[in-house]
Amino acid sequence: FHNELIKNNNSSIAKSYIKKRGLKLDDVQNFKIGFVTNDIDIYDYLLKEFDKKDLKNSGLFYFDEKKQKFINRFKDRIIFPINNISGDAIAIGGRTIKENNYLAKYINSPETNFFKKGSNLYNLDKSRILSNKLDYVYLVEGYMDVIGLYKNKIRNVVANLGTALTSRQISMLYQFFNKIIICFDGDESGYRAALRAAENSIIELKPEKKILFLFLPNNHDPDSYVNELGNDKFLEFSAQNNIEIHKFIFNHYYKEVDNNPSSKAIFEKKLKSIASTIRDEYIKKYVLDYYLEEISKLTPNINI
Repeated sequence: FHNELIKNNNSSIAKSYIKKRGLKLDDVQNFKIGFVTNDIDIYDYLLKEFDKKDLKNSGLFYFDEKKQKFINRFKDRIIFPINNISGDAIAIGGRTIKENNYLAKYINSPETNFFKKGSNLYNLDKSRILSNKLDYVYLVEGYMDVIGLYKNKIRNVVANLGTALTSRQISMLYQFFNKIIICFDGDESGYRAALRAAENSIIELKPEKKILFLFLPNNHDPDSYVNELGNDKFLEFSAQNNIEIHKFIFNHYYKEVDNNPSSKAIFEKKLKSIASTIRDEYIKKYVLDYYLEEISKLTPNINI
């Protein structure tokens, strides 16, 4: 697929898209970006070397009942290889370059014996090498966010793979970094994804580790922000505007509180419930203490 993008004349539409996104040949080669053209039957090509069962289990193809043949799952899509921690390709992400309403913009390989979405992170194989120099990593939503930051010399960056952030992914990052900065898109859907990520990942908080959130302005995503304003501005904004996970959760639910006992009781109950999920007993205690102290400041006349 990588070779097809670079060498096949039928990949011109994909090359135009990549150029429009500001990627150069070095970026394409560094991330082995590819394209699935329609002019070769990759299934028949691979059938010369692999049996049908292995090709089916690879996740690269699906069986079309009407045509009674296997079809390339990633047809007409820009390809982003997903590597394991050692740098071996174990799955594929694909972005359509056709503008329509019935195709998903991004799809990933289905789960296989060697690929579990919730147990892998895009670009972890490259970013983990930096852990001896940097103690923090950016966690973003998409492939292009990773590549956009990476080509702007912010290389301690990974992405989750189109699913809700899992505790397994947090644990993997903890093996290499002490601080995770979650930076999703600056729109409403990005905010909702960040909230889900916060509630899923607070369970893994540890005394020596931190999880922070960074919200970009004006509906920017990390790719657009760093390409428009540059490396220095992104790092400066990040340093000045990140917020710790427990404070982000508190601020979110406080916005929903009305000035009546019932609403405040629901607010307190929700925060206690979230704090109770934290596995580490010391962190659980201090997060709960923080929540109760902040609630007491907000509602001095109510017995908490």
